[in-house]
Amino acid sequence: MNDMRLTERTVNANDIKIAARKVQVFYGTTHAIKDVDVDILDKTVTAFIGPSGCGKSTFLRCINRMNDTIDICRVEGDILLDGEDIYNKKVDPVQLRARVGMVFQKPNPFPKSIYDNVAYGPKIHGQVKNKAELDEVVEASLRKAALWNEVKDRLDAPGTGLSGGQQQRLCIARAVATSPEVLLMDEPCSALDPIATAQVEELIDELRENFSVVIVTHSMQQAARVSQRTAFFHLGNLVEFGETGQIFTNPRDPRTESYITGRIG
Repeated sequence: MNDMRLTERTVNANDIKIAARKVQVFYGTTHAIKDVDVDILDKTVTAFIGPSGCGKSTFLRCINRMNDTIDICRVEGDILLDGEDIYNKKVDPVQLRARVGMVFQKPNPFPKSIYDNVAYGPKIHGQVKNKAELDEVVEASLRKAALWNEVKDRLDAPGTGLSGGQQQRLCIARAVATSPEVLLMDEPCSALDPIATAQVEELIDELRENFSVVIVTHSMQQAARVSQRTAFFHLGNLVEFGETGQIFTNPRDPRTESYITGRIG
């Protein structure tokens, strides 16, 4: 454990986008997350791995306060975004979610046109002054999601009419349209076929040039392909966190090694 902390201390403080300290999550009397300390870097892909029910998605949802929507959920500890406490009473969760975008497991485009799906966030957050600005944001977001060339001639068509992989890239375009600083992805490829998965993985690699990306994945191969840093969760604990290559080739904790080699999970 001390080794991990020494390694973490060598990270330049200016590169830390999200700092979590002593984070606890309770669902009623169930203690779902226990004492999680983690520094998530800017312009880096961080993967959360671990068996089902280990707490990785619960912790991900703490980062944009999605757990606020669950009545019996209580979050304790500190989560700082650029040094500011996101759970401070002065923080508006809606504004926070403009800064910390989220892409869910199952593609969930709104029952609107492709254009309106992407335009929705910038409009409700008042980020554009006129239609020309909105057009620019929609095009730029669809380009960032590698979807523009496939849909530019049918922006009025319903987003729900796209293929599964295209729908997920539309949801990514919708998430980046508000110019977030962090992009959270909760198993974004689990409902996709291998070709669509490869396209989204390639996209994640491009997105880290502009965003801090955090991805929850059940696929260790995916974590190894797309992330630079990996956190292994088990039974609500953050067991190990570090460089992805080190976690997969030379894990420090026997529980990590057991999960990676398939003995637990």
